[in-house]
Amino acid sequence: MAKYSAGLVSRSFWYNEFSQYIDLINSGKSFDDIKAMSVEDNYFKQSSKDRSIRMYQTIKMRIDTLDKSYLELFPSLNMSNQKIVNLVSIMNMDKLFSEFMYESFRDELLLGDSKLYDYEVQSFFDRKQAESDQVAGWTDETVLRLAGSYLSFLREAGLLEDKGEYDDVIRPLIDIRLQDVMRDQNANVALASLLGR
Repeated sequence: MAKYSAGLVSRSFWYNEFSQYIDLINSGKSFDDIKAMSVEDNYFKQSSKDRSIRMYQTIKMRIDTLDKSYLELFPSLNMSNQKIVNLVSIMNMDKLFSEFMYESFRDELLLGDSKLYDYEVQSFFDRKQAESDQVAGWTDETVLRLAGSYLSFLREAGLLEDKGEYDDVIRPLIDIRLQDVMRDQNANVALASLLGR
């Protein structure tokens, strides 16, 4: 049975920090160097030491899911595509979010409706609660917060635009070099989710 997590409710998209972290890796810094800079020197300008630690650990786990080819390509990508790399790393880490992208976001692109309503997001969670005892055990508040996190991440990634009653779904223009890396790394589900294929 699939192991799901509601951990994204306590995480942020952290694009700027993700980008800075990759810059540090590409400049030759080790994970230990970056940890010391983050925790001891507050390099990423977090509001508390606990937040610095949590942010560092999360971004390290995200980056650990990526092959070095992503990291080498990252500086030459535009900001939109850099945000896609961050989103892919989140999908790599979080099975439920990855399934949401494939089953809900991709459907919007396939159907051409381009409007994501709250009831459609809720429908995804209703299906997962029917399929998984683990998700069924989550409180309504947890599901609501998690749905909000998903929408927030996609808005920060530039893939949704909040229109009040619904979100406009924005088809990403993914750099062909990034598409090639994703195919080489067998990130076919993520690519299909983002391209609507």
